[in-house]
Amino acid sequence: MSPSRRVPNPARGGRASSYVRERAALEGGGLSRLKRVLAERGLAPRRRFGQNFLIREDLADRIVDHCHLSQDDVAVEIGPGAGALTSRLASRVRRLIAVEKDTGLAALLREELAELPGVEIVEGDFLAFDLPAAAAAHGVPRLAVAGNIPYNITTPVLERIFDQRAAVRVAVLLVQKEYAERLAAAAGTPEYGSLTLFARYHALLEPLMTVRAAAFWPRPEVDSMLVRFLLRERPPVEVPSEALLFRIIRGSFQMRRKQLMNTLEETLGVGKQDVARLCRAAGIDPRRRGETLTLDEFAKLARAAAPG
Repeated sequence: MSPSRRVPNPARGGRASSYVRERAALEGGGLSRLKRVLAERGLAPRRRFGQNFLIREDLADRIVDHCHLSQDDVAVEIGPGAGALTSRLASRVRRLIAVEKDTGLAALLREELAELPGVEIVEGDFLAFDLPAAAAAHGVPRLAVAGNIPYNITTPVLERIFDQRAAVRVAVLLVQKEYAERLAAAAGTPEYGSLTLFARYHALLEPLMTVRAAAFWPRPEVDSMLVRFLLRERPPVEVPSEALLFRIIRGSFQMRRKQLMNTLEETLGVGKQDVARLCRAAGIDPRRRGETLTLDEFAKLARAAAPG
C-alpha cells in the first residue's frame, strides 16, 4: 500500500458515524423497548391525539431537572403517553397526577408504574381537568404542571392553565419550536401577535432548551422547545376589563397591516373622532399599526376606551 494513501479509521468517528451510533443506541434501547411494549398490548401512536413519544432518556432527565421540583410539590403531568417523564417526575415530588386521554396508554401506565408510590393515573382529557380541585384535594395552594404537549392542542392547553392560574405555580411544557418563538417574540416582528400578549399577560416565560425532532417517535416534522411558564399572581398591567383588552388586541392583529385609526374604529364600533380622542388619552399615535404596540400600550388603549 502506498504510504500516501490513508485508510479511514472507523474508531475515530465523525459526524456521520456519530449519527449512526445515536440511531443504533435508540433502536437497541429506548425505542426498541417502546415499540415492543406497545406492540404487546396492541397499541400504536395515534395521530389524532398528536402522539410523539420522547425516546431519549438523557433528554428526559434534563427536562425533569428543568422543572425544579421539590418533595413538597404536587405535580400534574399532561399526556404522559408511554411514561418517558412520568417515573422521573414522580421521584421528585410528593404526589404526581398523570392525566392521559388514551385508554390503552392509561392502562399501560397503571401496569408499568403499579409499584411506584405517589403516582395517580387519571384517564381523561386535561382540557376538562380541574386543577384547583386537585390542589385542594392534596392540600397544596398551587400545583406544578409539566408535559410534552400535542402540537394541535397547545393553545387550548395554555388557555386551560391560564384560566386556572390561581392553582398553578409553574408549568414546564414541550411545545413546537416555532410556537415558542411566537410566545417570546418582540413587538414589530413577524412572530409577534395576540398569542404573544396573551401568554405575557398571564405568565413570565423562559425558553429552556431545544429538543430535536429525532428525539421523538414517530418523528415530527419540526423541532420542539422546552418552555417554563411562571404563572403571575397578578397581571403586569392594570385594565378595567380583560375582555376589552384582548378584544382590542385581537382586532389589531386580525388587521395587522392597518393603522389603529381603522382597527379601533371597527373593533370598538366607534367613529374616527372617538378613536382619535381615545388615542390622545392613551398617548398613542393613531397612525401606528397594532403589531408595533407593547402590552403596556394596549393596556393604555383599554383604559382609555373603557366606559365611564
